[in-house]
Amino acid sequence: MKQKKFFALTLVFSLLIGILFMAPSANAVSNRPVKLIYAKPPKNGLAVGAIGYVEVENIAYEKNVTIHYSFDGVKWEDCKAEYYKPTWGNYEAWKFETPTKVPSYRGSITVQFAIKYEVNGQTYWDNNNGQNYSIHAGYADSGRFDFGVGGIANRTSYRSDDFVSGWLQLKDLGDPKEVKVIYTTDNWETTNEVDAKYYTTFSQKNYVQEWSYKIPTNACNLQYKLSYTVNGITYIDDNFGNYYTA
Repeated sequence: MKQKKFFALTLVFSLLIGILFMAPSANAVSNRPVKLIYAKPPKNGLAVGAIGYVEVENIAYEKNVTIHYSFDGVKWEDCKAEYYKPTWGNYEAWKFETPTKVPSYRGSITVQFAIKYEVNGQTYWDNNNGQNYSIHAGYADSGRFDFGVGGIANRTSYRSDDFVSGWLQLKDLGDPKEVKVIYTTDNWETTNEVDAKYYTTFSQKNYVQEWSYKIPTNACNLQYKLSYTVNGITYIDDNFGNYYTA
């Protein structure tokens, strides 16, 4: 009889522990079936938020991807990610955009977030190993990206005279590193490349750097992608197969 009571109490305790670990929390444990690719601030205006891409394993057709975000670390809210396109193997990219908030005059804002993936009755989290992801931007601030499995991402580009100039950000994974722009004007029948140049390391999060680049053409049929090689690994940002134009 005592053994039965002990077993019942053990079962109840295990269920309670399971419920606690399944609760939505910014400190939930990250799991491999869901991973941030990268996130960045909105392109225009002073409003600060997070726009990003998440990679999930296609475990089942029915699934939910939710961004758990906060502007102050106290009040947390949720917004839904939407299916974007397949990436590789059995994985998919999902895109999200949090609501935005306008900082005070000459101020800045940091929005932090974690990612929840629900599929087949299971809940998986990616919260950057308990640190959460974050996007920082504000007045006279170009904004800082955050990275998961992605290593490099384009920020902006524009045409000027006979050049296309732009800015990119990357995750500083060590030195030496090789950062290039690979481009074509004949639909990838031939390619050229130029080196990007280091500009700055963000003080708020010292593993994110910004680099500049200049492509010596402003041809209307220009297409390009970004390449970042470090520690024997090459990261590519080709705009999810759509490539970049100016």
